[in-house]
Amino acid sequence: MNFRRIALCLMALCLAVPALAQMNAGRETATATVNGKKLSIDYGSPNWGGQDRLAMATTGTVWRLGMNKPTVIETEGDLNVAGKQLKAGKYSLWAKKTGDNAWVLAFHPTIPPWGVPELKEGYAAELPLKMETAKDHAEKLTISLADMKGKAGIKIHWGTAVLVGSFGVK
Repeated sequence: MNFRRIALCLMALCLAVPALAQMNAGRETATATVNGKKLSIDYGSPNWGGQDRLAMATTGTVWRLGMNKPTVIETEGDLNVAGKQLKAGKYSLWAKKTGDNAWVLAFHPTIPPWGVPELKEGYAAELPLKMETAKDHAEKLTISLADMKGKAGIKIHWGTAVLVGSFGVK
């Protein structure tokens, strides 16, 4: 009887470990220090796969900005995102296509568990992003942060599409 329980537990563990590893596969972190405050973004970095998904997205698309677990920004300082004040802490990040070449980076106060559908409302702030075409091709989704004269610059690059914007850090 005990042998049977042990065997079942071992089998469950063998099935769970690969699933947990996949949830964390391809995780990347972007970091920057702006005005003495550390910012970091944890995100999944999917492969491009030969399709320009950003260009193919239709207006109204909400994307969890990465893969598997939600993309999360953590900040030591308060943020000023398009005129909205956000307290220091953690926010999930979502990309929303709002027009032909228009996107916003949406900050949500909730960090949902893996597998939850995209959050379409309840955002604390939305940052307009400029869409550009890069000369180089990013095979994997790359998010970078940089200090831009006291503002946090964000760059989201996948394929030849680049979304850029900036927000204040106090």
